[in-house]
Amino acid sequence: MDRKKVDAELVVLRGFIDFVNRQVGVYCDCLAGFQGNKVRVERQMPRLQRPTSRKIEDGQPVITYVSVEDPSRPDVLHHRIIRADEFINVNSEAAFNEQQVCWAIVVFIFAYWDEEIRPQIASIRGIAPNEVKLDEMGDLRTLRKVIIHNGGTIAANEHAKLKVMADICHPDTPLSFTHDQMHTLFVHVKRSIARLILEHTGHLPGAPDADSIVGVAISNHR
Repeated sequence: MDRKKVDAELVVLRGFIDFVNRQVGVYCDCLAGFQGNKVRVERQMPRLQRPTSRKIEDGQPVITYVSVEDPSRPDVLHHRIIRADEFINVNSEAAFNEQQVCWAIVVFIFAYWDEEIRPQIASIRGIAPNEVKLDEMGDLRTLRKVIIHNGGTIAANEHAKLKVMADICHPDTPLSFTHDQMHTLFVHVKRSIARLILEHTGHLPGAPDADSIVGVAISNHR
């Protein structure tokens, strides 16, 4: 491949790596937000709920609770009503909210790769898009299909298709990524891009092994 094509391909790949790094940032920021929400509500519960009356009905105590804050004030907005314990649960580590973000990132990364980046690389190389093949992206395709079409549960036959990411999920089980597993997924994606780069530079002295790479940065030299 001539230098102009290599440079053009690196521009596309740099854009994709920047996009992936932004997804890492969104993921980490969301985790901080979920934890903050969880801690805030845990602290509010003793303040917001206090018994205002107590009586006995049929031998059982009945307790009435009232909020310290006035929900009738015009500057108090209710965007949803949810039990405090449920709110804490969905904002807990690896719980519903975190998993929704994980699933969204998987779908988003694959869609951007498949619909934007892959066709651009293929165009530069003068080949069909389906000739640009990366095992990691094939695994994301499988995970995306499971999320969109099977409620997030990966059947054994789909799990068997995974070539690189089989260790971060289990057959016949809903996808539920831990923080370490999401980190592993991001690393796999970056290694796949590193392999594309090393197709052009792997023969040079000092070129790294793609399997040893955990992050990728492509400088823009003028």
